[in-house]
Amino acid sequence: ILVLGLKPETSYFMKAVAFSPNGSKAESPRFSFATAALPDDLPEFSILTNNAPTPGFVMMGLTFGGITNKGYALILNNDGRIVWYRRFQGSVIDFQQQPTGNYTIFTSADGSPMHFYEIDRAGNILREFRASNGWDTGPHELRLFEDRYILFGIEFREMDLTAFGGLTNANVRGIVVEHQRDNAPPLLWRTFDHFQVTDAATDISLVGANVNPWHGNAIDIDADGHLLVSFRNCDEITKINAQTGEIIWRWGGRNNQFAFLNDPLNGFSHQHGIRRLSNGNVILFDNGNLHTPPVSRAVEYRLDETAKTAELVWEYRHDPPLFASALGFAQRLTNGNTLICFGTAQHLVEVDQMGMKRWDLAIANPQNFAYRAFRIASLY
Repeated sequence: ILVLGLKPETSYFMKAVAFSPNGSKAESPRFSFATAALPDDLPEFSILTNNAPTPGFVMMGLTFGGITNKGYALILNNDGRIVWYRRFQGSVIDFQQQPTGNYTIFTSADGSPMHFYEIDRAGNILREFRASNGWDTGPHELRLFEDRYILFGIEFREMDLTAFGGLTNANVRGIVVEHQRDNAPPLLWRTFDHFQVTDAATDISLVGANVNPWHGNAIDIDADGHLLVSFRNCDEITKINAQTGEIIWRWGGRNNQFAFLNDPLNGFSHQHGIRRLSNGNVILFDNGNLHTPPVSRAVEYRLDETAKTAELVWEYRHDPPLFASALGFAQRLTNGNTLICFGTAQHLVEVDQMGMKRWDLAIANPQNFAYRAFRIASLY
């Protein structure tokens, strides 16, 4: 029997009780046990606001600054107490609960090159996922369904970028959107086939030895089955036909096809996370690197894909303002609240539909960052 959420350094008594269909029961003898102390290197958190947040728990993967040989997958309660953790031998990047109910995590369990693992609630490894064709596995997202999964591969090509002030032999980092499906050929959609290096935002350099013009960082399956992909370094969300790989539209950045309406910042910049909501709108975390001044926010847009308009219908900016230069996520909860991970700004905030702050957690150590955070209803 798996028992989760116990307090550390605490004595417990336990017994098992089984009931039969006719109402009779059997009980095991009662036994006692004590839980161990938490590891010394677990991070500390401060709860700044705890005003009737959504019941449940918050999960996150936590990195340790420049330390790459360890990381933690964590689940906290609303008091900021760690109720579940698992340490890995690599940085922990994306950690989320999939529609299957299991968790997936990007890290290394044994010192091997980092990739995705599917684990159960006890932390047991069930499956492993890597990009195909020898490509590096991108750390940013794995979406896992009963009959398919989607992740990023990373490929490199040597390119002559002297026409853009760069080197003759620049090492250019490309993205492969890998959509693996049961009973269907995989879709391997490559930025080298569809994008130009000049699609990069104004602050992305094309002149160094290593050039990263696109940087895919989030994936969602749209209501019509096609793919929504976030490319941070282009300031762009791209909709891709899941069968043919054809680009359906491009939203944001240099190739923007949409008019932004009612948005005082006229769009998003270096965004993270994208989800199509049940109401048809799109929510994402706008890091805001190129806003003046830089400021981060959670935003919800109503898209008209025929008229090509993107109307801002909701946003949240922290008070005082926060700027997360990287990382981040916005999760719309079933009660209408929104959980916002402010990435490198080291805050997790839950707000209600009116923008009232219901929960605010600060990460104490300046070297600890949460790539994403998700609220879950139960540990089971």
